[in-house]
Amino acid sequence: MRKIGLTGGIASGKSRVAQMLLRVLDCAHIDADEVCRQLLEPHAEGWQEFSRVFGLEYFTGEGRINRSLLRKDLFADGDFRRKVNNVIHPMVKQKIVAQMDHIIESATNSRVLVEVPLLFEVQWENLFDTVIVVYADYETCLKRLMERDALERGAAIRTLESQLPLPDKVMKADHVIDNSGMLQDTENQVEHLAEVMRRSNGRNSPGEPEK
Repeated sequence: MRKIGLTGGIASGKSRVAQMLLRVLDCAHIDADEVCRQLLEPHAEGWQEFSRVFGLEYFTGEGRINRSLLRKDLFADGDFRRKVNNVIHPMVKQKIVAQMDHIIESATNSRVLVEVPLLFEVQWENLFDTVIVVYADYETCLKRLMERDALERGAAIRTLESQLPLPDKVMKADHVIDNSGMLQDTENQVEHLAEVMRRSNGRNSPGEPEK
């Protein structure tokens, strides 16, 4: 079983590339964002721990997390972001590891692809045999983010700068998909990477060219 981590920057196109890979590789799929969402559903363990640590400020009248308010403060306040991450990320990691173990035991797929937006920030790279980074240049990410989330440029810049710079992630990657350009260009890169991964039984060293 090959465990593949997929990460990138905000608005670099991680989910698009993940869906492309799932079409051309025999992969099970885990999305860390979805795991986090499930943990923060009312009365789930993440919801309970979040309410214990942060009180009721981020809850709606129906007892749900006010995600828009939480998102705004996460990107605006680095100290708050670190506190939230310290509460939630260990639980997300535990769930992901358990899901990977279940997939391995079931032996229904030869690979599992795990989308983790903050993979390097939380230092989870050792969970995976291979790490793929989805790259797009800064201005492209900025434009996409402003359009997607209806943000002003300043707010979008603060959001992008809340994560490790994408060039730093690229330096740590085993494989890189450049999603800055046309859709067909990205699809061609994904097809090539899929072929490389079908042939490969080992892990490239970070920065090592694909053969």
